[in-house]
Amino acid sequence: MNFTFKQLEAFLFSTKLQSFSAAAVKLHTTQSAISKRLAELEESLGGTLLHRTSHGLELAQAGRELLPLAEEAHRLWQRIQHDISVDKTLRGTFRVGVTELIAMTWLTRLIQLLQKLHPQVTLEPVVDAGLTLFERLEANKLDLSIMPGTFWGQAFESIKVGQVDQAWIASPRLGIPQRALAPHEFADYPVIEQPAGASKNKFYEAWRAEHGFRFGKVMLTNSTTVLRELTISGFGISQQALDYVRPDIKSGLLRIVKSDPMPPRWSTARSIGATIPVRRWHASSSLP
Repeated sequence: MNFTFKQLEAFLFSTKLQSFSAAAVKLHTTQSAISKRLAELEESLGGTLLHRTSHGLELAQAGRELLPLAEEAHRLWQRIQHDISVDKTLRGTFRVGVTELIAMTWLTRLIQLLQKLHPQVTLEPVVDAGLTLFERLEANKLDLSIMPGTFWGQAFESIKVGQVDQAWIASPRLGIPQRALAPHEFADYPVIEQPAGASKNKFYEAWRAEHGFRFGKVMLTNSTTVLRELTISGFGISQQALDYVRPDIKSGLLRIVKSDPMPPRWSTARSIGATIPVRRWHASSSLP
């Protein structure tokens, strides 16, 4: 056998992305080059690795056996590049998806840190709802996404770098009791929620259902800023990150509404928390 790492990489990305053209975009080459590398790899190994079907690319038996070894080889190659390279400066443009909460809190500090550590890196932040960011990540329109969640499928790696304390928040003018409310008592008060596209709902919906939380009138907004303003104005109870609304609590504009149980911590990035879903073969170790 006499094959190259580029041929192995062409097989790995074609398999993961289910497309020669997508693999070509990811590897900054042409579709014909990817096809040629794969054909050379199959010839070197003496067998078919991928079947071309109407539904896309499917692994042959030899391909299924090779895939975990190719992933391991790629991870080792990334370690060699990161640990042995004399010049560890990152270069280029990275498309980074972030939620609105992150954009309003610590995104500026992240960009400043990156500029200091890697002056030749340019970040292109994309601010949107978490599930929309994930769809863009799947479509290779983002290089990484920083958002709530701990597992986004086998094709992605979620790197936990912190967590957020969440709580029910309301204006004192609503007159909600100081004692802890039972889940069914929330039905007596209006609630302000983020729509289904918010990734934190993916985390909290199951928890709320498990404990029997029921809501009366529900108002929806896809803006964290508007959510805060509506809550301050007394339109209802909302569930928000404590670090974000803590100044409003200290000033008396908002208060914590206790519940039994209280919302659990939500895994998310940096000092305020988040996970970073990246494609499993990205060089995540090079992130600051």
